[in-house]
Amino acid sequence: MAKFRINLGVTGGIAAYKAVEVMRLLQKRGCDVSVAMTRHATEFVQPLTFRALTDKHVIVDDYDPQNPDPIAHINFSQNIDLLLIIPATANIIGKFANGIADDFLSSTYLATTAPVLIAPAMNTTMWDSAATQRNVRQLKKDGVHFVEPVAGELACKTVGTGKLEDVENIVAQVLWLLSEPPTVAGGLTGQAELPDVRINMAKVQPPATAGGSDLNGERFLITVGGTREAIDPVRFISNHSSGKMGFAIAEAAAARGADVTVVAGVTTIDPPSNVNVIRAVSASDMHAAVVKELSSTTVFVGAAAVADYAPANAAEGKIKKDGRDFMILELKKTPDILAEVSKRRSKGMLVVGFAAETNDVIGYARSKMKKKRLDMVVANDITKKGAGFNTDTNIATIITRSGSEIELPLMSKREMADRILDEIVKLRKVAEARA
Repeated sequence: MAKFRINLGVTGGIAAYKAVEVMRLLQKRGCDVSVAMTRHATEFVQPLTFRALTDKHVIVDDYDPQNPDPIAHINFSQNIDLLLIIPATANIIGKFANGIADDFLSSTYLATTAPVLIAPAMNTTMWDSAATQRNVRQLKKDGVHFVEPVAGELACKTVGTGKLEDVENIVAQVLWLLSEPPTVAGGLTGQAELPDVRINMAKVQPPATAGGSDLNGERFLITVGGTREAIDPVRFISNHSSGKMGFAIAEAAAARGADVTVVAGVTTIDPPSNVNVIRAVSASDMHAAVVKELSSTTVFVGAAAVADYAPANAAEGKIKKDGRDFMILELKKTPDILAEVSKRRSKGMLVVGFAAETNDVIGYARSKMKKKRLDMVVANDITKKGAGFNTDTNIATIITRSGSEIELPLMSKREMADRILDEIVKLRKVAEARA
């Protein structure tokens, strides 16, 4: 039998993907989770994601013909231990506070008799606005509990309070509320404030929020962009890499206190201003630059799309096409930078690779991690819409040597950079705990 029955409401903010992570953590702790979404939430995360992980119908509109329950807003809200809203937008907070019931989730809120826990996430100015704060005060007076947003760099690049609290801490507060609900004269408290309870994740504390200093003392070396392998002085072999993902990681790492050096191949955007940049056009150039910088590195991230092969003999002059219907190129393998780094790594260095694939993505990524002895691989299917080269967004799965898989749905590459760095922080703490 499930430990607790929780109904999860997901609203339309960029942090909607984190609701998936919260749900999975709750399931691992024995909770039975059902999901409802607002229409705008489905623009960030598809209902199919939650349906696949809960094996339950995900309610968006209780009047939808596919909805198996014609009075779902009543039944969904009854016989549960908690209604959890992640992320909570200013809009849904305003509806709850003022008794507006114009969609499934707001109707569910009015119909439930269970405790309600809200985790807001929004722009700093929206969170600080008089209207939002008035609505929050009203909801607290009504007995609603809050996991307050935290300070950090938001998806809109604003730095301030409004970022969704760390998922592990949200889950900890959920379990604390359900196990030891605060009471006053036999009922829930009015001004409901929850303590900062944190889950012991194998003695590894959750990472600091983006924009903090949890990477102080780390020296990152990151390869970025594509390489060009010369056929002759005019032509070359290359790929579609833009450097956006690698530069996003570099920018985020520097913002979190790391000393960052980037070895950049060919890119379509300018590098961030707070990192040291070394340019390297070919795979051979990039290999030489990496080897030179490696001795002082504590974290290596191989985000570049390095050519696997280069022409064996580049022509000194431009090859003429006169009389040629075909041209045959003999190719030779380029240096395997990631394998070389792993082989040369100093004690304590973390090595992270990327795997951009078109099929069997996880399988190839795991094979790459094992073959090259990597600590972590970021795998992405470049055939998916919104992922891969020359996009501002990405979809990926983070795979660690311990066997864990963290699925990251569609999000900005800057947001994904911080999620990748969160996992690197965890790896560092695990390594330190074992030392």
